[in-house]
Amino acid sequence: MHRDNEATTGSRLVNLVEWERVSVPAGASVGEVDLTIGRVGSGHPVGLVVAGIHGDEGPWGAWAIRKLLEATSLGELRGSLRIVPVANPLAMEADARNSPLDSLDLNRSFPGRREGSHTERLAAALTEGAVEGADVVLDLHGGGSWCVNAFSFSFPGGEEISRALGAPFTAMGVERDSTLTGYARKQGAIVAALEMGGRSEAEEHWADRIAVGLRRALGVAGVLAPLSGGLDVMSVRVGATKVLRPSRGGVFKPILRTSDVGTIVPVGTRLGHLLDPFTMDVVETFEAPFSETAILLLRPTLARVEGGAMTYVVAPVLDQSEKWDT
Repeated sequence: MHRDNEATTGSRLVNLVEWERVSVPAGASVGEVDLTIGRVGSGHPVGLVVAGIHGDEGPWGAWAIRKLLEATSLGELRGSLRIVPVANPLAMEADARNSPLDSLDLNRSFPGRREGSHTERLAAALTEGAVEGADVVLDLHGGGSWCVNAFSFSFPGGEEISRALGAPFTAMGVERDSTLTGYARKQGAIVAALEMGGRSEAEEHWADRIAVGLRRALGVAGVLAPLSGGLDVMSVRVGATKVLRPSRGGVFKPILRTSDVGTIVPVGTRLGHLLDPFTMDVVETFEAPFSETAILLLRPTLARVEGGAMTYVVAPVLDQSEKWDT
């Protein structure tokens, strides 16, 4: 992580962020929930970094944001920065993808409704308090409490920023107006989404890597001063992603582990097994489907799974010399 020669840490961004708590109605049983938005700097470009859209994908994004703020000085700030470390507080408390109040996916609810359900009101508060006026939006997701992943989503106009995030793989994002990135892009912002990290013994490694990627991407975007040396980072472009799911419920037993996410394996490589929950016999085997199979997401531990559960996300490696077919 880039550091300057200051003798004190007083001018680090972590000490200069102004925090605002926005109360979002959550029904009679809960009352109100505080959405916390941080701001530092003034002027353009305006960068927005959001983590925790899905409650089971934290606290890795928030941790990486903290590391970024600790390592960045005010002298590096060229525009202004907005941060939302926990975009979906009730979902985070429940360690669930969506809020237990309405089970709506926050990342399908933008721009939200002030008089809607809790998640719709939360989306409206994020839209009004953070997204509107942002020039660059970086959306942080993670593997969550059950898996690890290692890729970014690239969108037209934001290819360089996506690559700067430094994920092992970059996939073309699916554009939906109701997502955070989709809505922000519709408003004219340059966007990128990161899917990296998750619960594992490598949590510190992934948080550090995400923080470095954020610093590099915000430098490319002009929100922070560019890092010396240019954009010297490799992120392998991959084709359409494929989700591997068990055909029935059982016990998942991995072969690939945490250190294998972000790697490339040949076709036919055994990734893991589905076991009968009573006999522990192998009833299904997951194998790499492509000649060069990029491992974007995996479950690293023994787990009880339902039929159709997400087990792996893989993709074919593209010819890096060819233009991306958009």
